[in-house]
Amino acid sequence: MKEFKSIGINLDMLGGLLILLLPLYIDSVLDFFIQNLNIIIPCVILYAMCCITSVKVNREGIKKELYLAPITLKKKTWREIKHYAHVTEKWSGQYGTQKIEVLWFIDFNDKVCLRIQKKTRKNLDKILEIIDKFEDKYEIKLEIKDPYFMAYGYSKVKYPNEKLDEQKESENK
Repeated sequence: MKEFKSIGINLDMLGGLLILLLPLYIDSVLDFFIQNLNIIIPCVILYAMCCITSVKVNREGIKKELYLAPITLKKKTWREIKHYAHVTEKWSGQYGTQKIEVLWFIDFNDKVCLRIQKKTRKNLDKILEIIDKFEDKYEIKLEIKDPYFMAYGYSKVKYPNEKLDEQKESENK
């Protein structure tokens, strides 16, 4: 059974590492690093173990796991997945809007069961070719603003035609 793999890094956790490694009230950063190497090196190794992930695709399903440790984060068979969609998530915050291109794998309850960021993945095009053999693709590219609960499978995915139906219902009332 042939398996295809894509390796990626979680950039969101990179900020946390920089905050840990760059103290604000230190006179000499180099002296701090030299004095605390026994703490810094294990922190960097732990970070690498937790943030570098691989997505493996085979004929049975798709699996997301840690790259440096044999720990499976999510595992879904093709029977559990209804389709996948290319999504642009627009997250608004204090410093403006951030757009993130992701893949959402949506189950039969219309909830996201697996979320993969496109930007930080190596070899994603080859993985998508394999996924297309096993899974349907949602034809419309979704653009969703602030999907706090939706992106992690806590609420149902709102498709564009559902928004039109809700507007028509509110106009009829």
